[in-house]
Amino acid sequence: MQGLYSDIQSIPGRAAGRARTGEDTGARAGLDAAPGPGAPAGPGRGRPVAGRLLDERGRHRFTDSALLGRDRELRAVDRFLTRMCEGADVLVLSGDIGVGKSALLQEAARAARRDGFVVVEARGRRTEADLTGAGLTQVLLRLDAAVHGPSRCSADQNGRLSRLVATDDGPHAASAAAHEALTAICAPGTPVLLTLDDSQWFDTQSLKALVLALRRMAGHRVGLLVAARAGSARSAELPLLSLGPLDAEAAERLLRRTARFLAPPLFRRVLTEAAGNPAGIIGIARGLDSQEVPPAALLAPRLPLGEPLREKVAGLLDGVPDAARDFLLLAAEAHTDRMDVLREAARLAGLPVDGPAGAEWTGLVTVRGERLRFRHPLLRSAVHWSASFAQRRRAHLALAGALTGDPYHRALHTAAVSGRPDEATAAALEEGVADDLPQAATVLELAADLSPERHDQVRRLVLAARAAERRGQTGVLRRLVGRITDLPVDPDLTAAATALEARVAYQSDGVPTHALSLLMRSASSRNTEWPPPFLPLTSAISSALCEPALNRALTPKLEAMLAENPARQRCAYLLSALCWADRPTYAPAGRALLDLSLRDRPEHEVDDPSREAALAVVAMALDDPAAAHTLGSRALEPLVARGHFGTARQVLAFLQMAHVHLGDRTAVLSDADLGLHWARTADDTRARLVFEAGVAQVQAWEGEQDGHRTLTDGILSFALPRRLTLLAARARWSRGLMSLAHGRPEEAYEELRMLWHADGDARHPFVARWALGDVVAAAVASGRDNDVRPYMEQVAREDRQNRSAPLEHLVARSRALLSEDGEEADGHFTRALSLGGEETRFERARTHLAYGEWLRRQRRVLEARVQLQRARDIFAAIGAGIWSRRAASELLAAGEAAPSAHPAWAEQFRLTPREAEVARLAASGLTNQKIGWQLGLTHRTVASHLSRVFVKIGIGSRKQLPSVLRA
Repeated sequence: MQGLYSDIQSIPGRAAGRARTGEDTGARAGLDAAPGPGAPAGPGRGRPVAGRLLDERGRHRFTDSALLGRDRELRAVDRFLTRMCEGADVLVLSGDIGVGKSALLQEAARAARRDGFVVVEARGRRTEADLTGAGLTQVLLRLDAAVHGPSRCSADQNGRLSRLVATDDGPHAASAAAHEALTAICAPGTPVLLTLDDSQWFDTQSLKALVLALRRMAGHRVGLLVAARAGSARSAELPLLSLGPLDAEAAERLLRRTARFLAPPLFRRVLTEAAGNPAGIIGIARGLDSQEVPPAALLAPRLPLGEPLREKVAGLLDGVPDAARDFLLLAAEAHTDRMDVLREAARLAGLPVDGPAGAEWTGLVTVRGERLRFRHPLLRSAVHWSASFAQRRRAHLALAGALTGDPYHRALHTAAVSGRPDEATAAALEEGVADDLPQAATVLELAADLSPERHDQVRRLVLAARAAERRGQTGVLRRLVGRITDLPVDPDLTAAATALEARVAYQSDGVPTHALSLLMRSASSRNTEWPPPFLPLTSAISSALCEPALNRALTPKLEAMLAENPARQRCAYLLSALCWADRPTYAPAGRALLDLSLRDRPEHEVDDPSREAALAVVAMALDDPAAAHTLGSRALEPLVARGHFGTARQVLAFLQMAHVHLGDRTAVLSDADLGLHWARTADDTRARLVFEAGVAQVQAWEGEQDGHRTLTDGILSFALPRRLTLLAARARWSRGLMSLAHGRPEEAYEELRMLWHADGDARHPFVARWALGDVVAAAVASGRDNDVRPYMEQVAREDRQNRSAPLEHLVARSRALLSEDGEEADGHFTRALSLGGEETRFERARTHLAYGEWLRRQRRVLEARVQLQRARDIFAAIGAGIWSRRAASELLAAGEAAPSAHPAWAEQFRLTPREAEVARLAASGLTNQKIGWQLGLTHRTVASHLSRVFVKIGIGSRKQLPSVLRA
């Protein structure tokens, strides 16, 4: 075996000093530095290679590769491909299981094909490792297929090849066959790349035959790229490119690409356990990202790898003696690497005394300074998940006896195998588990199962359910609450248990009233906690307190709690519910609490993110989206960092509503992306539709009708029967806005009146206020001014206590639109733009647009252009495409037209900018009325423009416009 590859030294130009191992080989395997300025071009530099010119300025074939953290290796492979175009060459990619050899091999094959190489790919098979000639047979079949299309090699030829390799002169005869096949494919002068993956399973005789064939092809453009496991004796004399683990930055990027929304604690755990192994990162992350993680996986010493990778890594245990294998399992199950603890556990397990030494002798572990380390980072996981329950039970019992100084981990080992009540173990689990651990709910449930007393069992189940609730583990929460309700609950736990039951009832069908009786029972139960257990849920569903049944039942209870202790005005949970239930009364207290929080606490100091989340709910109740953004963002990061996705999902829903008001399209869609993932993971339909409502609003800004009706129909079909009026109102609002954008004011008004009218099916006072500007715009455009005047004045009166700048802005704009006096309208527009609220960009742009349209109709063209330009620029900046085009159209009418924007057909027929715009919209199928709405014209003016267009073009009907304009 020592001389298997010695013949490769005889390939001209490839021999001297090339056979090295490890990283030092890199310089001769393509890692040498590029020549300096003025240096003569070496082989393949700066000249066409297989139809491609290599870039001398640092770019190479793989510059745009998707592989992360492999730039050094990709450059080496790039230089190998260049060298092999000058003559036969070989390179071995060496590394541990999962380090990315196959991915690099595939990347090389793709790049070679792009450059016009003939690529022949082969892979060693474990079942054929001892079958002489099997590997060469596979290669020759693939070479033959590359030359002649579908392989013509018969079964007789396969057998003949195998017999050739098996004879005394077999390697030379077989290499001659390989040489003949390679020569045939190289005859046209096209470079040939032969890749060999999993070469450790390629039989030795076939490998030797390939090397001998390559020796004879010094003048041909052929290369052999081999992937081999690190430490393979058969590749010791070949040029090696060693692949190590990814660096920390590349590992993080790969994990984020694989599992974008992984909880930070799990994210850190994956990075630690994979230790830069790309296959480990991907395999572990995919198992965690697909669904709720099974409790067994969270409690295991290592997360599962996925079955294919586990089997591959477990193959390292083949041939390991039983004693060594048993000790490796002990080491894998242990939460320590201390050899004194592991030796004691081995003694307690009854393992042979040579077990530890035997494990080290296998080379799978190393011991340095009485610390044990697994050589491969994924081996601990493979050992654990390959063992039977009986084998793991034996290891857990031994480790529980050895870990005398670590109560928590000793309790974990005991709980893994014990089913008997054990208060000491249960108490150690409860005391030792950290709140932000992904397995917190599972550990606390274990503690409950080990509790001898029923009261302690229920109490620990409640703690477990609360941990699941915070983490958004909906399935776990439902199961735990089911267990609690099946047990007798003592009076001091009734309030907490019933509040959890109410949470499950609300999450199950999304109907707040279904949780009402449970909430009231929790509120009436004996309780010493503050805030009481029912209050956080009341805060979470506070936007539903506009529903009369909820308001009548809960508001008196909330007011009584506040009356008992006026200092509770600083309780964010209590104020968030009261501000939604009775805003005129509690707006001053809510505003004071917001101001105090925003003024006295720097952004980076968040002691209680759940309280900040409740303050964001207060801010939305007071129509202060800027404060809601600040407080919600401040709460979200620490909640996510702790893995409290249940609370984070609620915060994100209000944060997205704030971003809608702020006109931040990118943030709304980003919120939806994250929120939809959380909602689907938690199987929470209501939450999913909440985030989709934000998407629908963005579509209305863009004017994107495709799918909008279907999206909002889905929201309404879920929300209306359940009386989820906030959700239904948001869907109606986006539909009304979409109709306005496309020039259908009557349709818009019918949608929007549902928000505020007595017979509206989505009546919600908060959303109706937020949509006030659209309600009035639709009413004015459809001739229903008088219908909305009383409502607009009612909104203005109700806001006097709160004085919300965004709402005052909408009121001023609405008064301007409804005003019949020119001077008065001008004053209202001016006041609207003088108010604060620059951060509500979409509504501010709408005011600029409405003011500009009004000024143009007043023939104050220069002033109109200023307003319309601002509207156009803001709309364009936030991605409100259809509104930006409308502002641009108004600018055309005001006399500002970019020559480049005038189409060729308009020049041909000498149409004015306004005539061209009318013709374009008419050709798209819009009626005169819809064209007039988009351009701010009466339908008679549109008809007049079209008449002139018909005369200039020489047609008699608008049906002829599309064909004429396309010609």
